Formats: sequence, C-alpha cells, structure tokens
Amino acid sequence: MSDIEVDGNRNRVAGRDYIELTLPCAKEEERLSQVQRQMLRSLVEEVASECEVEARTLWREVVHARVGVEHVGDIPRSKFLEAQDAVVCWRDNHRAQANIRLMVSRITNITKNKGIYSERDAWCLRQFGEKHLNAMGKDQLRLVLAFVEDFSVEPAAKVVAPPVEQPLTYTQRMKKLVTNYPSHMLAVLLLGFVIGKIF
Repeated sequence: MSDIEVDGNRNRVAGRDYIELTLPCAKEEERLSQVQRQMLRSLVEEVASECEVEARTLWREVVHARVGVEHVGDIPRSKFLEAQDAVVCWRDNHRAQANIRLMVSRITNITKNKGIYSERDAWCLRQFGEKHLNAMGKDQLRLVLAFVEDFSVEPAAKVVAPPVEQPLTYTQRMKKLVTNYPSHMLAVLLLGFVIGKIF
C-alpha cells in the first residue's frame, strides 16, 4: 500500500484536496421601528373601520400574507412599503367592488321599475356580448346604467274601438237624407206632387 499515492489525480480524494470556505451568514434584517409599526397599525385600523371589517382579518389576510410573516414583529423594515401598499390596494379594491355592487343594484332597480329586462339584455348582448351584470366591468356597467336611465318606455297606444252607432229612427234618417241631398229631395218632392195631381 505504500506504492499508492493519494493526491486526487486519479479520481481519488484525500483530505488535503478539500478547501473549506466559510461564507458569512445572511444578516438578519432589522425589524420595523416603533414609528413604522404605529403608522402601519393606524392605516390598518382606518381601513378596517372604513370597510367595516376586523383589523385582525386585515393583518392576517392582507399584511401577513403579502409580506410572508406570521406576526407584526417579524416584518422587516425593507417590507414596510410593501405592507403599506398591500393595505392601500386592498382598500381600493374593496371600494371598487362596493361601487360595482351599487351600480348593479341600481341598474336592476331601474330595469324592474321600467319593466325593460328584455331590452336591457338585448342591448348588453349587442354591445358587450354579455348579459350578466355581475360579469361586467365598471366601465361597461356605467354604459348599461346610462342606457337604462335614458331608456323611455312609450306607453302602449290605446286602441279606441269605433263607437257603436245606434240605429237611427225613421225621422232621423229622413232628416239626414234631406240635409245631405237637398236638390235631389226637392226634385223627388216636386215629382211626387206632379204625379199626385195627375192621379
């Protein structure tokens, strides 16, 4: 065994062939300062009261989920703006959804009051290829709202039945005949007088 050299040239490894590198461990990021925590907390409380949700729900479902932590104390300073943006974006999205629900409700009420369901659906299909209001965007709903508000329901034309004529009496018929054909009646009267004198 003394004739075997172990230096790693022939797919063999020896202890002196390893080089040990010590990499510095990643620096632990600083946590939020007290001022940043207070700013974030006040923003979350303001949004929670405005949108009528619990602040705890906003912390868990918005801030912690976006930043990737489990507790407020674990949020690094570098993620402060991201946490703020997450809350602001959630509030803006909540407002937009509330406005959309309000527009859908208003469109539905106006449509019901005017009784124009089929006209609204036909117009929506022609304009957007969609008749379901909940599947439409805000701009499309604005156009639909303008359509139903401006749509005028024309009252159905009243069909007036022709008046039923009462049968005329003999005297009324004769008066009508005399007034409509006075010269003819005069000729018949004279002819009758002449014939009456002859016979």
